[in-house]
Amino acid sequence: MQKSKIINIALLVIGCFLLLTNTSTADLPEELQPLEKALAVISTYEYGRNSESLTELADFIRPAYGSPQRLKQIEKPLLAFLRSDATLAGKQFICKQLSIIGSEEAVPTLVVMLTETATSDMARYALERIPGSAVEQAFRQVLSKTSGKTKVGIINSLGRRRDVESAAALCSLIYDSEPMVAAAAVSALGRIAGAEATKALAEAKEQTSGKLRLLVLNAYLSCADQLVAQGERSGALAVYEQLYAAGEPVPVRIAALRGRVAAAPKKAGEIIVNVIEADDPVTQAAAIALVREVSGIGITKALAESLDKLSATGQVQLLSALADRGDRDALPAVVNAAKSTDENVRITALDALAALGDASSVNLLAQAASSARGAEQKTARRSLDRLRGPKIDQTIIASISQAEPKVKIELIRSISRRNIYTAVKTLLKTAKDSDSKVRLASFKALKTIADRKDLPALVNLLADVQSGSVRNEAEGTIVAVANKIPDRNRRAEVILAKLASVKEVTGRCSLLSVLGKIADDSSLPAIRTALKDKNVEVKSAAIRALSEWPTGQPVADLLKVVRTSRNETHRVLALRGVVRLVGLDSSRPEKETIKMYRQAMGLASNVSEKKMVLSGLANIKSYAALQMAAAYLEQKALQQEAGMAVIKIAEATYLSHPQRTRDILEKVLRFGKNDSLRKRAQEMINKIKSL
Repeated sequence: MQKSKIINIALLVIGCFLLLTNTSTADLPEELQPLEKALAVISTYEYGRNSESLTELADFIRPAYGSPQRLKQIEKPLLAFLRSDATLAGKQFICKQLSIIGSEEAVPTLVVMLTETATSDMARYALERIPGSAVEQAFRQVLSKTSGKTKVGIINSLGRRRDVESAAALCSLIYDSEPMVAAAAVSALGRIAGAEATKALAEAKEQTSGKLRLLVLNAYLSCADQLVAQGERSGALAVYEQLYAAGEPVPVRIAALRGRVAAAPKKAGEIIVNVIEADDPVTQAAAIALVREVSGIGITKALAESLDKLSATGQVQLLSALADRGDRDALPAVVNAAKSTDENVRITALDALAALGDASSVNLLAQAASSARGAEQKTARRSLDRLRGPKIDQTIIASISQAEPKVKIELIRSISRRNIYTAVKTLLKTAKDSDSKVRLASFKALKTIADRKDLPALVNLLADVQSGSVRNEAEGTIVAVANKIPDRNRRAEVILAKLASVKEVTGRCSLLSVLGKIADDSSLPAIRTALKDKNVEVKSAAIRALSEWPTGQPVADLLKVVRTSRNETHRVLALRGVVRLVGLDSSRPEKETIKMYRQAMGLASNVSEKKMVLSGLANIKSYAALQMAAAYLEQKALQQEAGMAVIKIAEATYLSHPQRTRDILEKVLRFGKNDSLRKRAQEMINKIKSL
């Protein structure tokens, strides 16, 4: 065998010599002449310099990838280049090209470079990627003739190429005196695997220590993984069992556990359950993580049965994993866990019901949502909303009639969240429930699921509502449902029809409030009629309805109330409405808007009302508005509101009227007493000065 090795080395040296005598590119075919030119430039290339010649060469070679004959022609001058005195940077680039197109003919040249410190890495890079057994043979032949980093590199290359024939040599290097050589040998054996490597690593597991032993264990795991991939499950299982032994490092045991499950799929459930029930926190968590990945009949049931044997932490982890499996065989155990004395277990179980629950889970979740608080209540509600499967919606609806008020509220809330449109009839009944909170929840849900066809029933209900909070909710529901009607000019029809027949004051007030929020212009005559009603509350409701209008159309009606009403409350309400509505219509001529504010100011009977007008005026971005606000700076009772209005309006006028705006701001400094307003006025003046 020693004689054979000597002959092989001799042949290698002769091959290298022959190649070294054939360095000329003069005989290149004409179409390859550009290659010679590019190589001449690259021969002097240094790192960091212009790489245009490198790009040109790569572009020249790329079209030949599909032609073995052309690549062979290109390869020869590249090898000659490596044998020349070209720069190391140039040779590194050529080695990269050979890693792509190189053949076994490149091996002798690259082997020579492999033993030189300066070129070893680049040569090895190319060799690793060149196909053929000659490469492995070359690596094996020079392995014993190298040391240090060069030797480590060659060992790594043998590992990456999974060279089984090098296993014997590598096995002996596990115990090399050079730590990095030993570490590289161990890692390479893990990649190579096979019987010889596996046996050597099994022995090394018992004979090594420290960091090297950790590398041995990882390599041993790698061998087992490859055995699984090759279908040799029994051999792999034996290795995993050794590595799972107590006392081995935690990461190794966890990896071995995963390997045991992969190597024995039919026993996966049994393995996982045994580990879970062993109550070792570390391996238990790893086993539970595997629950999401394993499949098989009966596994879920076996896992669920072990649930009550675990600590609270273990139960939380397993419940989460069972939910991710999505197998409803676990449902009985999850339901039982939802009644646990531990809050975290209950919360996780309730969360799992979203994935595993069915119609039978509806009442449990509604009960939990009604009695729990905080995170537990939120989880129960979320799961009730997310339940999927046949008859869930029907069960929710059917459960309402027999439920106690707190549970009924949760079921109603879920109807809204789940958009159960078939529940409208049921909710119209619960909207008349004896419990006010049930009524309130019903109107909230109807806001979501009711449609225009349900408006008459909703309006009839509103007329009978007595509770203030419920009535407000009912009004909001009717407005929301009416706004679902595409034609905005028909949204008030049902309400107007009902208003004509309702005599009870509270009911009339609610209907007027609804008309104000719907803002259908066809309802304005009815609201104006209500302004003349003898009942004070009805008049107030009509004024509020007009004050909420989305356009300035009712301004004249409200000004008339301010001008003529003897009821101070009505005057204030109407004036507030005027201020709001005047500020809405931006299409109205500026003079008309200012005129309306002057009218409102003239009708204001006290300081509070005048302040209200000034606050509305502040939103008008015109010089006329600025002048009007400035007129009140000298009135002590209105100085602050007038000053605030001036500064706000000045932000919009200082560019178009810089000097006149500045003059008015100077008045704020003269008459103002508020330091903050004076400071803001001065800042604005400085801004104008800088223009």
